[in-house]
Parts: sequence; structure tokens; C-alpha cells
Amino acid sequence: MNEFQEYYYRHPYIKELDTVVLCCHACKGGYELVLKDTIFYPEGGGQPCDKGTIQGVEVIAVQREKERIVHITKQPLAPGENVHCEIDWEYRFDLMQNHTGEHIFSGVVKQLYGYSNVGFHMGEYICADFNGNLTEENIEEVERRVNQAIWMNLCVQEILCSPSETAKYDYRSKISIEGTTRIISIDGYDMCACCGMHVKNTGEIGICKVINFEKSRNKTRVFLLSGRRAFAYLSHIHQENSSISKLLSAKPLEISTAVSHLQQRYVDVQKAYRTVLMEMMMKDADQIPIQDAIIYTSVLADSEGMRAFCNRCIEMGISTVMVIAKTEVGYAYVIMSHTIDLLSIRAEFNAAIHAKGGGNHEMMQGSCTAGPTEISIAFHAVTGISMHIVS
Repeated sequence: MNEFQEYYYRHPYIKELDTVVLCCHACKGGYELVLKDTIFYPEGGGQPCDKGTIQGVEVIAVQREKERIVHITKQPLAPGENVHCEIDWEYRFDLMQNHTGEHIFSGVVKQLYGYSNVGFHMGEYICADFNGNLTEENIEEVERRVNQAIWMNLCVQEILCSPSETAKYDYRSKISIEGTTRIISIDGYDMCACCGMHVKNTGEIGICKVINFEKSRNKTRVFLLSGRRAFAYLSHIHQENSSISKLLSAKPLEISTAVSHLQQRYVDVQKAYRTVLMEMMMKDADQIPIQDAIIYTSVLADSEGMRAFCNRCIEMGISTVMVIAKTEVGYAYVIMSHTIDLLSIRAEFNAAIHAKGGGNHEMMQGSCTAGPTEISIAFHAVTGISMHIVS
């Protein structure tokens, strides 16, 4: 098999092919088929293999094994049989759009900031890892230039060169390769060694959109989409935006302002709620008969209000006070005492109710999924004190 002369390289836009089965044998998970020629691109270079059928039989995977392409199918086909191959063209073209879009993006990053693409993966999103720190502004500028290259509808050239010829070209991924090197060139934007499938002209990509990025040490991982997949993603975003716009009674381009106003109203309501709740808790505290130890339960009280309630009860002469409040995921507690060394029992108590928390000798607080009854039982077990429930 001549290097880069497979049918899918010579005719990258062909969707169907009639060929002959050379051999077929059982393997783990199916059958291995080798064809006289193939339009199925095998997994490699960061690009997944093609999907499709051979004589109506689903192709599970396509792999390169030395000088041959192996197709894994669910059913066997007889050697010597003439077969009709069809690839899932929508899937293939989607990969071509995204692969070429990534090339342009990586090329522009290299030109502008000198960082190399050191990792590439095509999954739900196209992930590209760069060996340097890219800021949000850097990425926005790269995205702008990538789309400029797309709209210029530049030719995507394939250059095949021998080891002695590679020195003539300044390209990315320049490593020592035995045999022919395949270079994908987009004039003015990128030149990179690659064995993957690409569109003929950048205009076929349509659009490239950065979805997100993350930083880790001195690297930046960029998530991007191109072509049909980018359009589908942006359409979904638009639908979500329209729904939110209606809910907020705001124009689509004024949603952030409306959300800011809503957020401020929420903060104001929460503040007013906490003030009212604090007043109610203090009134309850003033009406509690003096006991040695009490448990008070509240609805959605915050830690500040819970501590204030405990302090008021301690000032009134109650020795030990526990406040339990419902949270979104369980319960929170605050305990104060001037007769029990709370620090000495904290670890055992928290372990008994699977709680997380901290504190000191006179006060401790935490959160758990255990309910008020289990919390009360656990406290009694580690202290011997029976708590009087006041609410």
C-alpha cells in the first residue's frame, strides 16, 4: 500500500465505493475484514474512524495495521465477495470541518503567541492543549482571526514530501518520520504534518466557535466547535436565550442586565428575610423557660442567626444550647455550652452523624444529612445530657 494513496485520500469526498473482500476472520467483538480498497478512514492522528456499512453490515471500527486497513464488522462477509461500501457522510464531513478548524486555530495560536498544540482530541468538543497560558483576550483574538480565514475561503492544500524534502517547509509537528510526510497547508495561517481528513476550502467550515477554556499550570486547554456542530450548539444557545428572555420580559441582548436586577432583588429579599427571622428567633429565645440544655429547630436559619440565638440563651442562664436548621441538602447545627468541653467531644459527635464542621471548647457548628432526632441522640450518647426540645 503506497503511503497516503488510499482511496479516502485520493477521493476524500466520495461517499460510496464498490470493492472486493480480500479476507475475513472472527475477532473479539466481531469480524476483521480487509478490502481491496476502502473509503473508510481508520482511527489516527486524533481523528476518529469513519462510520458506515459494508454491504449493509455495520462497521464498528476501522484501524490501520501496518500496511493494511482493517474493518471491524458485526457480521462476516465472504472473501472474494463484491461489496458496496457507504460511509456516514454527515459524520465524516463534521470531522473534516472540525479538524481543519482546529488546524487553523492552532496555527494562529502559534503565530501570535508562540505556543504549540501538544494535545488534540476529537470528542463531544474539539480539545486542543497548548503549552502556554492563553488569556480570554488572547483566545478571542485567535477566534476572530480563525473565522476571518474561514470566510476568505482559502484553499486547503495537501503536500506530500520525502524525508529529504521536509527541510524546505516550516511546519508544525515537525518530527522525524520514515517515509512520506503529509503536510496540510492553509496559506498565511497554518502548515502542519497530519494524516487526518480535511475540507478542500476553508469556507466549507462555515464558523469556528470557542466553547470554553481551562488553565492547568503552564498549559491552556481550549474547547471549540466548527461547522455544523458549532451551528447546532449556537442554535441551542439561542433557544435557551429566547426562553430566558421571555421569562425575564427582557430583550435578548439585555438579559444580563435583567439578571443583575433580579439578583439584586433576591439579595434584598434574603436580607429582609434574615432580619425578620432573626427577630422571630430572638423573641422565641426570650420566651424559653430556663433549662439546663435545650434544642431549638428553625427553618432555613443562617449560621449568624443560629449563633445569635445560642448567645441569647446562654446569657439567660441556659447551660447548653443546640440550634438545628434545615438546609437544601440536610441540616446545619450550632452548639454552645459553658459546662461541656465541646472540643473534646467534637470528633466523636461529628463521626456519629457523619457531619463536617469545626469549633472550639465553647462552640461548634457543622452540617450533616442526619435529622434532628439522630443529632439529639448522638449528642446524648457522647455527653450523657438529655436535651429539652423547645420548638
